[in-house]
Formats: sequence, structure tokens, C-alpha cells
Amino acid sequence: MIPGMHVEFPNAAARLPAPTANVLLAGFAREGVIVVIGNALIAVALTAAGVHERFIDNLVFSQAIGLSIMLLLDVARFFLQRHNALTGPRLALAMVLAIVLGASLGRGIASVVLGIGLHNAFATKDLALTGWIALTATLLVTWYGWSRTRIAELSEQVARTAWQKEAAERTALSARLQALQAQIEPHFLFNTLATLDSLIASDPPRARELLASLNRFLRATLEASRAQSETLAVQFKVLDSMLAVHAMRIGPRLAYALDLPHDCADLPVPPMLLQPLVENALKHGIQGALEGGRIDVAARRDGDHVELSVTDTGPGFGATPGTQGAGVGLVNVRERLAALYGEQAALTLIENVPHGLVARVRLPLPLRDTVGASVQESRS
Repeated sequence: MIPGMHVEFPNAAARLPAPTANVLLAGFAREGVIVVIGNALIAVALTAAGVHERFIDNLVFSQAIGLSIMLLLDVARFFLQRHNALTGPRLALAMVLAIVLGASLGRGIASVVLGIGLHNAFATKDLALTGWIALTATLLVTWYGWSRTRIAELSEQVARTAWQKEAAERTALSARLQALQAQIEPHFLFNTLATLDSLIASDPPRARELLASLNRFLRATLEASRAQSETLAVQFKVLDSMLAVHAMRIGPRLAYALDLPHDCADLPVPPMLLQPLVENALKHGIQGALEGGRIDVAARRDGDHVELSVTDTGPGFGATPGTQGAGVGLVNVRERLAALYGEQAALTLIENVPHGLVARVRLPLPLRDTVGASVQESRS
């Protein structure tokens, strides 16, 4: 005679999403199985205690009464939920009514099934025993239902806290990515403007050429800072304009070349991914050397990956052995790769023989869905 087990309390239910029909049916079926098993155990206990002589009689009475109470309690609870009126006192009243009416209805049904007269089914002694058993079972099930609801409530709070933490981390990551994408080296701008100022008086044609290259670079950088992804062709075009500006400012001390195969041109990559690597090569590999040097930027397919490399002919690891690979630009690139690709992407630094450094980025293919989904998730 176990009453309804699908007990929900208003505080927890108000915060949980409305269950679908399949969820309700599954919960009702699970509840019915548990009630049937519990009723069978009660029938075994009653038979062992000498209540009725036959086990089948106790089983029929137990199942009829328990299922009747469960059905009435579920109907009452569903009605209260539909009218948004499920409160603690109303739920307690529904339980009392379900026990009284369910016990009476169940005893009547069992009497009809077993062919026992109804006057015998409602004897005072039998009603009292049924009431005590139903009350005890109801209290046990109510405690069980409250425990389940409390556990669900605590689990929901933990899940909500974890979701809020994850959302905050995604927001911070999105802001960090946007800041990285929009970052322009201030010294680069100041030095370029100073060079432009000197060229206006000494070499106006070169000044106009430098201004045109700077304009292309700033325009492309601004567009890239607003994009979720860009093709390698666009990114190499930005790098070409940036290196052209540096070449005019530094002069013959800087030589550079870009190698973008046709089969890599349309591959989408995170915006401004290679720019920090090129700036690092300029700062540590070229500008610090009196004789200057060369920078090569290349892309190539390698199976289900694409490899991007920035090679310089500077002093390499020997220049700053304690800080090599720990610069802000390199750290930012590693953070972006980890955020967008996890362990599927990597940035490695190797020695360039006979001198210099190679910064190599390895990205998974296909990239279009990976980059778009990952960046969109970081901004959602």
C-alpha cells in the first residue's frame, strides 16, 4: 500500500523546466513499478503476520489500495500543478484525501475481485489496519520524495553555479580574444609615423607609398578585429602590407617573402593569428641585429593539418635564453590556440639553422566548422 512516489515540492519545481509528456510518462511508469514491488513486500509481511490466510488475498488488497492511493495523489498533484496552485498545505491535504479515498476505493475493488462482500471489506478493524499501514507508507514516501527533491535542488544549484562560472570564463575569453585581435603595436605606429614625417620632406614619393601601405594595413587590421575567422589569403595580405611598412621604415636591413600555396589560400583561420609571430620575429630577430635579416612566412598542408611557419634569421635562442618563447605575443597565441582547438593545435619554436628561429603553428583540418563554432561559442 505504498502511495504515490512522484512527489514534487513547489520550491524546487518552480525552478525546474516543465517536464515533457515522455518524461511524465516515464516517471509515472517508474513510480508504478516501485509501488507494485512495495505492495508485494507489504503483502508478504501481512501474510507472515497472520493477516488473512492466503497470500493472494493480501496481495490483491495491497495492490488495489496502494495503486488507488498513487493514482488519486498523482491526479490531485497534476491538477494543482496545471492551475499553478501546488503549495505545501494543499499537497498535505491532497495526501490525506488520497489515503482516505484510495484506501476505501482499493478495499472495494479488492473485495469485488476476490468475491468478498463489501460489508466485510469495510469492517472497522480492517479499516484501522489499512489506515495505519497507508499512513506509515505515506510518511516514508513523503520523506523519500522530499529527499529526492532536495537533492535535485542542490544539484540544480551546483549546475547553475558551474554554468555561471563557465559563462563568466567564456565572457572573459571572448573579451581577451577580441583584445588580442584588435591589438596594434603602439611602437610600430609611432615609429612608422615618425618615418613618414621624415619622408614627406626628403622623399615624397616614398612617403606616399608608405602611407598607402600603412592605410592598407590599418584597414585590414580593423576588418580582421571584427571578424570571427578569415582566410589565409586575407591574413597573408595583411602580413604583406605590415611587412611592406616595416621594410620601408627599416630599409634594406629587412628582406621578407610570403609563400601561400593555392590549396591553402581559402582555408579559414582565426584572425590575426600570425601577426604576433611576425612582430616577435621583427622585434627579436631583425631590429636588434645591425646587419638586419630575413623573415619568411609560409603555409602548407600536412595530411589532416595545416602548418603555418614564421622563420627569421635573427640570433635565435641564444639571444635571450631565459625568456625565449615566453613573450606576451607567443603566450597570447598559445592561449588562443588552446581556447579554440584544445590539444588539436600547437605552437612550437625550433632553431633555424644556421641561426634564427622558426615559429610553427599546426592547426587541424577542416577548419571552417571548427573555427566558426569555437569562436561563436566563446562569444555566446
